[in-house]
Amino acid sequence: MKNILKIKPHFKEKIWGGSRLSERFNFDTPFEKTGECWAVSGIKEGETTIDGGPYDGQSLNEVYQRHPELFGYCNQDTFPILVKIIDVQNDLSIQVHPNDHDARLMGYKHGKAEAWYILEANENSEVVLGHTCSTRDELEFCLNNPTDHEWLNRFNIRANQFYYLPGGTIHGKCAHTLLYEIEQNSDTGFRIYDYNRLDQDSQLRSLHRKEALSCIKIPDVTREAAPTKIISSTMKHTTFLKSEHFIVEHAQIDEDTTFEHTSPLTIIGFLSDGGLNGVPFKAGDHVIVLTPCTEYTLNSNSEVMIIHMPNRKES
Repeated sequence: MKNILKIKPHFKEKIWGGSRLSERFNFDTPFEKTGECWAVSGIKEGETTIDGGPYDGQSLNEVYQRHPELFGYCNQDTFPILVKIIDVQNDLSIQVHPNDHDARLMGYKHGKAEAWYILEANENSEVVLGHTCSTRDELEFCLNNPTDHEWLNRFNIRANQFYYLPGGTIHGKCAHTLLYEIEQNSDTGFRIYDYNRLDQDSQLRSLHRKEALSCIKIPDVTREAAPTKIISSTMKHTTFLKSEHFIVEHAQIDEDTTFEHTSPLTIIGFLSDGGLNGVPFKAGDHVIVLTPCTEYTLNSNSEVMIIHMPNRKES
């Protein structure tokens, strides 16, 4: 399709992963414990490629860097948004990512804000989000006494909830959760606790408490996002977030619905089988709508995540 790129995903083996990525999305996953589908990525260690069309087989960054006009001349060296689908069968490490300001002080190009849309959870599923410390001295004590977790906020979760985690937010994904993650294009994170888990070489994984202390927000104000919902004759549409890094929406399309395209780029992730501009797509497929495209039509019975790169005036 003209001005639309279909993306071929990249998969990551994780000791805490499982099989739900293949079960729910029918992905041909290469590992017994596949933890992550990097659905759209410009990170070198998990870069996705173009599937079909004139750029078939090229890396996303290659196209992004050679044809900046297709992506609204985004002011970043690499593709700016990372999208993952994550199968969490066992608790992940508790960690924090820096915000842009702190990341630059540490020598990184930018930080990492992220957002979670919960796809599946059971009655015992929960997440770690934020903390109760009111001073940096209190936070430092808690970081160095990791067996006491009462200072961490834990929330029971259910499907269709959405959370926004600005840089500086302590977080941990917990067991029996399938989630959709949108984040800044960064893989910088600092572990503060890892349940004494061993890596594939039977060694304890390293922790980064000093770095974490320098970038954790005090006080913490993490909350579940308050969505804006619109129900029309053709769709149910929810705007979860408008931030400087990305805008996140969800849509359930009942009848063909045409959208104006005014963003530098838009990522559409299919949560169900569906269609775009009359072309069928499967659950798990992701496409990027490019700047020259002025409108697109999502076809009936499509359930999608829609992620926009903000215009500069919106950021």
